[in-house]
Amino acid sequence: MENDRASDDASQHPPEKMRWLYVFAIGLGFFTTGISWGVYNSYLPADFLPTFITGTLQNTIIGAIMVMDNVLALFMQPYISARSDKVRTRFGRRMPFVMIGTPLAAAFFFLIVYGWTILNFWAMFAFLTAFNVSMAFYRAPVVALMPDLVPSVHRSKANGVINLMGGIGSIYAFAIASRIYKLQDPGLAAMFGVGPTQIGPVLAFLSTSIIMVIAVLILYKLVKEPPLPPVDLEKPKEIGIIQAFRLVSLSKEKSARAILAAIFFWFLAYNSIETWFTKYGKEVLGFATADASFLFNGIAVSFVIFAVPAGFAAGKVGRRNAILAGLVIMLVSMTALYFVTDYYVIFGVLAVAGLGWALVNVNSIVMVWEQLGKARLGAGTGLYYAFSTSAAIVGPFVAGVIFDLTTIKLLFPLSIAFLLVALLITLRVKLGEIGDEQKSEVAQ
Repeated sequence: MENDRASDDASQHPPEKMRWLYVFAIGLGFFTTGISWGVYNSYLPADFLPTFITGTLQNTIIGAIMVMDNVLALFMQPYISARSDKVRTRFGRRMPFVMIGTPLAAAFFFLIVYGWTILNFWAMFAFLTAFNVSMAFYRAPVVALMPDLVPSVHRSKANGVINLMGGIGSIYAFAIASRIYKLQDPGLAAMFGVGPTQIGPVLAFLSTSIIMVIAVLILYKLVKEPPLPPVDLEKPKEIGIIQAFRLVSLSKEKSARAILAAIFFWFLAYNSIETWFTKYGKEVLGFATADASFLFNGIAVSFVIFAVPAGFAAGKVGRRNAILAGLVIMLVSMTALYFVTDYYVIFGVLAVAGLGWALVNVNSIVMVWEQLGKARLGAGTGLYYAFSTSAAIVGPFVAGVIFDLTTIKLLFPLSIAFLLVALLITLRVKLGEIGDEQKSEVAQ
């Protein structure tokens, strides 16, 4: 009977049309995270931190530093995301977090490079920690903004657009910022108070910060969030992040637990690669730092190309099947990367991996939203980031320890192991497709 009523409602109220330009504008918020994290992960572990940290435990210490700042994000992001469900302002419930957090993140991001060039380790560490706290303040609310304004039937496609924008940010980081990073100009260096070899990094970070601020101003201008969310009397009220954890943990339906566990393991794999790939390219393959960073354009460009098609693919074959296909593609790619040493072949293999990552990443958070319900979109986003951020903490650190005990050559075998676990767990996911919001016990 419930399915019949749902079908009747669908026929009487056909799905709203996809507002592509509007979704692209929302995606500018995610664009700011893609551009900043791309630059951050390329140069912090490869150049900035090794300036101050040396010795036999270098990789372990660098890995710990790269995740210590994320510990704050782990506690902040889920809480703030769930909290934003309950916020009521004339600007909306998500937008205040975005308009405060983004400019702060941009400012601290630029200061990181000055901590490295002319100050000291502790100044740089303070700035990078402040940057990560600022990012945690707005990252989850800006993602939750999309499902607030886009119907369930269009969310995979819309999330493809959101990730497309994040991918464009990553392309800037790996393609353009990597070129800027190489600049050496004594005149410009004198203007900024740094040495000729340091002006490239300064300009790479400064340009990223400026673009972040411009993007969020455009987002604010084009996207008018309703001051109050739509009323949905049939769905449960907003809940906090602790209640969301409890609901998922105690639910008889195991799909929510399974998808969150799978998210944790595939982010273990991806974050390990993203953090250590530049250093791997420098030490194992013999590439210059900027050239190794540029290689990641393979996955970034491919992700941009396939982000939107990945959402459409989910509409054809189902979200879980799209994710499973993506995991298989990534496993094959990581296996190939263990053996390949040619620069351009590596770029091509990373491009194939980008297709797999698009299928996985675009459709995963949408499955979480489907299982938590419309009133709990912030809580669902918070759970997603709790698990993905936990992986961002554990993955690079564990990888660094393993590399110090063995060799950084194990980067890809380690990622393969994480991806295999994610694949096996994903096979246990039963809910999360279009329409499952009404059937999920978690959403009731």
